[in-house]
Amino acid sequence: MESQHGRVPQCVKLLLLGLVVLLALAALGGAAVAQGNRALMSVEPPTTSADEPIKQGGEDFQVDIVVDNVTNLAAFQFSLEYDSSIIEYKDVKEGPFLGSSGREVHSLDPRIEQDGLGKLSFSCVTLGPPVSVGGVAGPNGSGVLATITFSPIGGGETPLDLSEGILVAAEIDEQGQPAQIETAVQGATLDVASTGGGISWALWGPVIGVVAAVVVVGAIVLVVRLRGARGPGSLGGV
Repeated sequence: MESQHGRVPQCVKLLLLGLVVLLALAALGGAAVAQGNRALMSVEPPTTSADEPIKQGGEDFQVDIVVDNVTNLAAFQFSLEYDSSIIEYKDVKEGPFLGSSGREVHSLDPRIEQDGLGKLSFSCVTLGPPVSVGGVAGPNGSGVLATITFSPIGGGETPLDLSEGILVAAEIDEQGQPAQIETAVQGATLDVASTGGGISWALWGPVIGVVAAVVVVGAIVLVVRLRGARGPGSLGGV
């Protein structure tokens, strides 16, 4: 797990566009208090078992990106890397958490890279004034940020590596910019059961039984014909 700092992320730029006038007003009125709590953004794969695994060629499944211990959330972004030979990206939608406090949610079109490992990048923002100038506060606590749909096209273990996980508060910092929330990220792995090359005894058992019966019947018929071809005198005597 690691904190994400450095360059200004895309979700922050979009939030800036939505707050440009209000940020100017806030700068005149004084600096806002930045967030201090450390939040966790993590990958939550579907629950599986030995009796109900995700199978190659089976039904689509969902992976959630969740957040814990967040306060006053206004925007997020993340990237997720996976093995595109095992699972195929289908769709991503924002989860219910970001807009749960009443702020207006806008999601960006996802960016997909398919070069060796697949990579999905996704961002969502809420537009509105920061709390310090009368805006609606973002949600607190834990919840689902986004749900990603995949199709299991191969067998094996795929990483679900989370990176560029950034959370932004509905507040401004001392420089008059949207305040980033200190964030750690945590990935996961996912096993897809292979269906290629194995023997399904439920399917092939009856077939093998029929083939065995045919072989036995054929052997009996062959013996009878051979005895008939040799004739009665071939059984012995002068």
